[in-house]
Amino acid sequence: MGRYPFLALPDFRNLGVMLRILLLPLSLLLADGLLAAGEAEPMWRWLRAALALVPGSLLALALLALSSPWLARRVLGACWALALIGGSFALCQWQLRDTLSQPWSAPLLAMLAGGVLLHYLSLRQRALSPALAEARLTALQARIRPHFLFNSLNAAIALIRLRPERAEGVLENLAELFRAQMADPARASTLAREVELARMYLAIESERLGPRLKVSWRLDAPLDAVLPPLILQPLVENAVYHGAERMAGEVEIVVAARLAGGQLELTLDNPMPDGPEPERAGSGMALSNLRERLDLFFDAEASLEAARRGQRYHTRIRLPYHRAAEAER
Repeated sequence: MGRYPFLALPDFRNLGVMLRILLLPLSLLLADGLLAAGEAEPMWRWLRAALALVPGSLLALALLALSSPWLARRVLGACWALALIGGSFALCQWQLRDTLSQPWSAPLLAMLAGGVLLHYLSLRQRALSPALAEARLTALQARIRPHFLFNSLNAAIALIRLRPERAEGVLENLAELFRAQMADPARASTLAREVELARMYLAIESERLGPRLKVSWRLDAPLDAVLPPLILQPLVENAVYHGAERMAGEVEIVVAARLAGGQLELTLDNPMPDGPEPERAGSGMALSNLRERLDLFFDAEASLEAARRGQRYHTRIRLPYHRAAEAER
């Protein structure tokens, strides 16, 4: 992201950003086609407009995508991005100088439109900023945290006399979970860390639910894969809160991670009791918050799907796979 908030740079390699950038020249092309409908040769005018817009837009987008990491590290990254846009259109106009008139008008207009587009993307980034997402997350935690906190403390109290070492483990896991929730939400995590936090949470719940809570881990993805923070533990908490603790007998939660088509796929499968689910505190809010944070981190490149299938509830998250070492560069 650029250093100046009014022209903060997005990741030009992101699919969602690419589609939004291309939407502007395509919209202009459509509008020009509608305006040319009443002329004697509308197709010729539309083709001239396409030659003026499409080659320069595609070249500019390709150069921005290739130089995106370099631009993000520049103090004047936004100015360099506008220069690339103007240079791309100037090069295309020069190559088509025998076909198009006023060859230097398009680069100037492209740079102006590029500045407006960068400003729009910056405003969108701020609208989806962690401050807004964290405000919703704080409201969610304020409703769920007492439920989990009281259950955890009660489990620790019950263990103090008979098994003090296990009571100590419950309190240590509880402290680590709350420390993770208070950490910087913009700082990336890893699959290994997310699995560790989920295991801590499940270890606490196992003291309360006993041996009837079974968890199957199917981790076939690199543990150094980059993830947004606290993406797995809320899903596991949902599985226990809305499923496992409402059922009698043995219940199994299945947590899986794998690479599929260059993307990291996280799935969680948990049992659900028969009948409609009663209205409970925080119902649906955790998934909504996760969708917002995935949109903030990855835009259109990530997705979250959740649906009931018979007596099981299936949640799947797909997001781009990046190694921690690559993300730090």
